[in-house]
Amino acid sequence: MKTITPSKQISQPITFICLLLLLSFNSKSQNIQPYKAREITSYRAKAIPVNSSTNKSNAAAQSNSDLSYFIGTYQIWVPGTSYTTPDYSNNQLIIHNSAGTGLFPGGIKINANGTYIWNSSWDKKIIRGKWRTTNNKNYPIELVKAQEGKDWKTGSSNTAGVSIIIWDGYTWYNGKKIK
Repeated sequence: MKTITPSKQISQPITFICLLLLLSFNSKSQNIQPYKAREITSYRAKAIPVNSSTNKSNAAAQSNSDLSYFIGTYQIWVPGTSYTTPDYSNNQLIIHNSAGTGLFPGGIKINANGTYIWNSSWDKKIIRGKWRTTNNKNYPIELVKAQEGKDWKTGSSNTAGVSIIIWDGYTWYNGKKIK
């Protein structure tokens, strides 16, 4: 019978592993500190005082306090807009543009007796309803159950060629007074 002796190929790696283990037990252990990230705090901008003589919305607030400003007939349209959304996968912002409805797609008449008539190009019908006052100085009138069955807030505008803004919280119309 023949005896099998370990070959040099097997004994060398075993010797090397034993040597590494022996050295690791004899060396001083290092105290490794875990990385501590600093706490992130939100940015707080400084308050900027507003000079009421140069405040553009001051004129709108004054006209909003007098509800007679809103009584009349308006051509209305959705204005164009641009906005950005983040694209995290490419680390960039995507710009979206909307041309709006352009020409005047509808009209609205706000009456002094607390009623309105909305010629809705969206709903493709004439909507008759009531409006009520709000406690919001920027949007003092609310058209109740108007287009799409929603309540639409109405306020004055500082934009040239635009008399009022009608807003449901997401979409807004510009209105130009024609009567």
